[in-house]
Amino acid sequence: MNLTKIFQIAAVSLVAVLGFASPAQAAVTATFSAGASCGGATSASFSTGGAPVQVSLCMTTTAPTTTCGHTIVLQSAAGEGGRFVVTSPPSLGAGYSDPNSEVSQIPLAINNPPTVADFGGTSSAPVATAVNQLLATFNLSPQASATNATYVISLNSVSTVAVDADGTCGATTVPTESPITASFTLNRNNAPLFTSAIGTTFSSATASNTFTVTATGNPTPTISAGALPAGVAFASGGANSGFGTLTTTQVGASGGSITFTATGSTTVQQTFTLSVSGQASQTIAFANPGTQTFSATPITLTASASSGLTVAFSTSTPSVCSIVGANVTMLTIGTCTIAANQTGNATYLAAPQVTQGFGIAGSVPGAPTIGTGTSGDGQATIAFTPPAATGGSAITSYTATCGGISASGATSPITVPGLTNTVLYQCSVSATNSLGTGLSSASVGVTPSAGSALTLQGVKSRKTHTGLGVFDLAIDTSQPIGGTLTTEPRNIGTGHVIAFQFNSPVTSSGTASAIDQASAVVPVTLTFAGSDVLVTIPAVADKSRVTITLSNVNGAGGTFPVSLGFLVADANNNRIVNSGDIIGTKARSGNPLDQSNFRFDFNLNGAINSGDIIGVKARSGNTLN
Repeated sequence: MNLTKIFQIAAVSLVAVLGFASPAQAAVTATFSAGASCGGATSASFSTGGAPVQVSLCMTTTAPTTTCGHTIVLQSAAGEGGRFVVTSPPSLGAGYSDPNSEVSQIPLAINNPPTVADFGGTSSAPVATAVNQLLATFNLSPQASATNATYVISLNSVSTVAVDADGTCGATTVPTESPITASFTLNRNNAPLFTSAIGTTFSSATASNTFTVTATGNPTPTISAGALPAGVAFASGGANSGFGTLTTTQVGASGGSITFTATGSTTVQQTFTLSVSGQASQTIAFANPGTQTFSATPITLTASASSGLTVAFSTSTPSVCSIVGANVTMLTIGTCTIAANQTGNATYLAAPQVTQGFGIAGSVPGAPTIGTGTSGDGQATIAFTPPAATGGSAITSYTATCGGISASGATSPITVPGLTNTVLYQCSVSATNSLGTGLSSASVGVTPSAGSALTLQGVKSRKTHTGLGVFDLAIDTSQPIGGTLTTEPRNIGTGHVIAFQFNSPVTSSGTASAIDQASAVVPVTLTFAGSDVLVTIPAVADKSRVTITLSNVNGAGGTFPVSLGFLVADANNNRIVNSGDIIGTKARSGNPLDQSNFRFDFNLNGAINSGDIIGVKARSGNTLN
């Protein structure tokens, strides 16, 4: 090699060879890098008395020069000598294969001022300009005395790089020494230490509680959490972040014990106590069922509280719909409004009420249920039961049809006249509301006959409501005068008309008598029309019971007794005027009068209004004697 080694001990300068010209100095920088390659961190962690720390020294040069060698002299900070020892000869970078002789002093303690040591290298060939070219890699072994948190190893001021402008490494020009500086920080590994409190209290009334868990250590630890109480979440700040965030994700979150783990140079754990205080708020999610077609089958509502507690339902439109539990029964067409409530408990406040309104669309009625068919002279009397499905609108009439001949009526039974005796007719019944006529019932066979026995088909209490005509109230004929008999809740007006309906035309009304519950005689008058005998009671006291006996109709003998009560404003027929009648009348106030609600128009003015409400309140407490 034709170039004398230029790397010497600290405090020795490179002497230029006389007769050579000095070139312009190139730009040279040096950096330490953790590990065996360049571009790494300028710091590393160590453990006292632990494994060696591998460090590389790297250099960046810029044109127009090349490099020929370097001098590397390490030193510690003042007063910290001997804490780290170079334990093996350095490994030189590519192009520097001739280390200086001082490497024979390995192992070498890093001191300040430095011990005589030079990890330099030369090259017989120029080393091209490069970024982060490796000069040397060596191991620093931490000693038992390295107990400080931080140490700095740096290049002593004699550390240089030889640069040569013509690339001959001394053949024509003298290489120039370019000083290099660099430092490397060694941080002692510290076990993780939690620095945040070991507990906190969250309010159960909010979902935005936050607590930051922190820990220190070298390296900075990563924090994780074990099992969490209900409604609580933990988000780590990430690897080597030293923090994490504990939050509530719902109101009413649970408290409890949480184990946090900090992982760094070692792993430590902390038991953390989360407390929850106060009543939490809650909300209700209530789905609107949408418009419904009127049906007798209830619909089921769906609602839930964020607390998980049971939601209760109520209706604010009792005349349109009723509700039991979560099941809504449609009563008529209109808008059904339902309120959902959750009253809370020791943990949760009452939830804000949520209401949903949905339309109930009407339809034609369902089919009535056919009953018996009774033959008469040239007629048939058909009994039936009203359909369960009214279509949401009151049934205004029923039509009984035998063959192609029909007759209408408001209640069962209906007599169809104009039939031919001895001919078998199939008879059925259909119902009509404001939207139209529904399907017909099943049929029953009837053969009219001139010799048919006179049969009572039903008894009705008949009243005329102003402007709307006649409404018949069916009487239960099976009850004796002292039984749970039917009450007539409407005013006496000009008297009570009781219609006895037979299976054959009435040609002679026969005779009638009436007595009250005290066996006192009640006056009556008689008329007949078609198949009906009409018994009028001109005057009868409110709260009375009366038995009317009709005999020898059409001269055919036979006795037909029926008992009923007279209790004004007893709309629900429980033989006492009470809150049920008041509530029922209020609920129907303003509704059009029809077959479903005429009992509530006890003053017979053709409307359910304030007059009925005031009247029923005034009579509250009256009972049938």
